Amino acid sequence: MPQVLDTIEGYIVNIRKKDTIFIGFSPIYAKVFMDIPIEDESQFGWLSKENVNWDKREEFQQFMSENMPEIKLTDVYDNVPVSYVQWQFLGTIAIDVEIDSPECHAINNRYEDENGEPYSLDAVVYGMRYEDALKAYEKRKALEDDE
Repeated sequence: MPQVLDTIEGYIVNIRKKDTIFIGFSPIYAKVFMDIPIEDESQFGWLSKENVNWDKREEFQQFMSENMPEIKLTDVYDNVPVSYVQWQFLGTIAIDVEIDSPECHAINNRYEDENGEPYSLDAVVYGMRYEDALKAYEKRKALEDDE
């Protein structure tokens, strides 16, 4: 069943209105944003839902429902360059926790080492500042308005 999702930037700007963490489950997407070389040479290969570890996503949702059921999770489209108009849903989830809260630290500790490096590229926690989200959101909105 089709559903309308917001981008992570739109979600942060219009709903959360504050710095936000989110989690992605595509190792190729993670490599692109961590500047790690990828084997897939195609232009959009890193935005393919076939590269998503859906089992890790389900594991995360189970972890959250068992340990932090009060935390709201929201499906969002990923943070991609503003010039991208359309891409597949890659399973990314916005997590409504306060930055530096005990819940945020528990999530980070589960998915990152003490240096903030992910244990696995199959489940990577990202953070986005409100100011950065606003800039990206406004750029995307301006492109859409021009069309």
